[in-house]
Amino acid sequence: MFQGIAHIGIKAIDMDRAAAFYSEVLGFELIERIKPGDVELIFLKCGETVIELIEVNDQRKFGDGVVNHLALGVKDIFPAVAWLKDHHVECIDEEPREMEGGRYNFFFRGPSGEKLELFQG
Repeated sequence: MFQGIAHIGIKAIDMDRAAAFYSEVLGFELIERIKPGDVELIFLKCGETVIELIEVNDQRKFGDGVVNHLALGVKDIFPAVAWLKDHHVECIDEEPREMEGGRYNFFFRGPSGEKLELFQG
């Protein structure tokens, strides 16, 4: 059911500076830069590893920490969400959210309160 790590979300105060650091200094390749809601997101890739830079635009800044979440890739998000609910996992979202391009995501918590995401790309 779970296919591996889809991406790791990292909060960024200055998106341009963060994007330049990961691309120019560390050599990550820009995949896409989008603003699906109130926050801008930048996806970058190094080898098979993808990071998602998440714009910080509120006073809480790092309420979930600098490393915001770990996303697990799934082929079909709906049975994966049902599996989590059947196993009494603490869910942040009620149902999967549809994103641009037919992608879906769903946030939940691990046993220590860590923020996790299911991602169907």
